[in-house]
Amino acid sequence: MNKLIFTTLFALLATGCASTTPTKSTEQAYLIINIPGDSSIRQQVVDTVITTVKENMNSLTYNQGIPPALLPATAPRFTLVNPFGQSGFAAMAQAQGMNLKVPQCQDPLLTIKSDSSTSGWSESTTFFTCVVQYADGYHVDIYATFEQESGGLSVNALSQSLARSVVGDTSQLIPRTMKRIQIALQNASPETSVVDSYIPSRWKGVFVDDTVALEATE
Repeated sequence: MNKLIFTTLFALLATGCASTTPTKSTEQAYLIINIPGDSSIRQQVVDTVITTVKENMNSLTYNQGIPPALLPATAPRFTLVNPFGQSGFAAMAQAQGMNLKVPQCQDPLLTIKSDSSTSGWSESTTFFTCVVQYADGYHVDIYATFEQESGGLSVNALSQSLARSVVGDTSQLIPRTMKRIQIALQNASPETSVVDSYIPSRWKGVFVDDTVALEATE
């Protein structure tokens, strides 16, 4: 193992210092799914989202609400809001490269905050998912963040670099989870479709590209 690590170190140094520079990064993605249908599938949609997220994340917290008194003609999409507004703290945090914006949905039937992390990989994933009902059906909005620490010359850092060069990192699990949610929702309504999405291209995975199925079809 040590010989492999030293070989990796030599390769990294030979190709430059960028890959060994200690780095903390946060990337974001989103997916918006449309599920046509009336109130008869409401609970099925909600239960499907809860069950699928629970099967794919380490922990989750959810809140199930009620539909608005008057359903909107079009589904409102999630927004990112800075709870600190234009305060000095918000400006200082932004200058430090921090992202303080949090997602929120209008009149959601369901909101889920879920997390997943991989021991020893210095990587963590956060999902925010909401279900909103509108006149012609439902929208499921999924917003995900992926945080990663990389670089460095420690044995652990070099082992991580070696593993990522072979099998990729755990960001590829994000589109895979999104795809599983989409497929599960198609059982509730076969006309389920992707309205909009943004997924970093490097998350597509080393062996299977799950991002292709998540491109907008409307």
